[in-house]
Amino acid sequence: MFYCTFAVVIIIAVFFDRKYLAYALPLTIVSIGIIYFKREINKSFWYILSLISMIICDTLIYTDFVQNFAAICILTSIYFISCTLALRKYLLIKNIKRNTFLSIPILVSSGLVAYLIYAISQLLIDVVKKAIPEVVFCLIGSTLYLLVSYLIYVQDMSKEGLKLIVVAFLCIFIVSLLPINELFYSSKIFTVFINIAHVLSLYLLMRFLVETTPKKEMSSSEKYL
Repeated sequence: MFYCTFAVVIIIAVFFDRKYLAYALPLTIVSIGIIYFKREINKSFWYILSLISMIICDTLIYTDFVQNFAAICILTSIYFISCTLALRKYLLIKNIKRNTFLSIPILVSSGLVAYLIYAISQLLIDVVKKAIPEVVFCLIGSTLYLLVSYLIYVQDMSKEGLKLIVVAFLCIFIVSLLPINELFYSSKIFTVFINIAHVLSLYLLMRFLVETTPKKEMSSSEKYL
């Protein structure tokens, strides 16, 4: 089912009006959820919440991006925060070292992300100024998610950790290009790339969650977070 719905998304992005993606993308996300539920693992409430928020978000994006901009930011924030909470059992806080945050890759990446945020905010100034709290909330959520993904990868808790880095870069690509494509330079090529990256990011994160065994034992209090 997943591959069929993914193919439909690509076909719509290439040959049809983008408004039909409001129907095709939710079906693709549902198919990813079905794969997740079929696996014999402890299901994460937070991951399920992330899928639900993204289903609603995708529907709003391809219904009216400008009108729904604030809601899209909030739903995107919920997605990133939910994914972060779903990944918390893979992160060993005690293994985090100070020099991890001062490494060249993290400094360069942080600088690039900061510049990217500044450049995009300048383009979207008329839209952003009407939803500043929502945008800030989205930035906090996405930054937290990227940081946790990086820390899990650095700790090398699993050979699957590289998937999180790929997903993180795909998320940066999507968040950067989507507003440009929706507001300034609408392109079929951009639409195709954005949606391929979007579906792959969701699929790879699901694969990480179902194929990776966390080394961290959750405390009784953490299980309710």
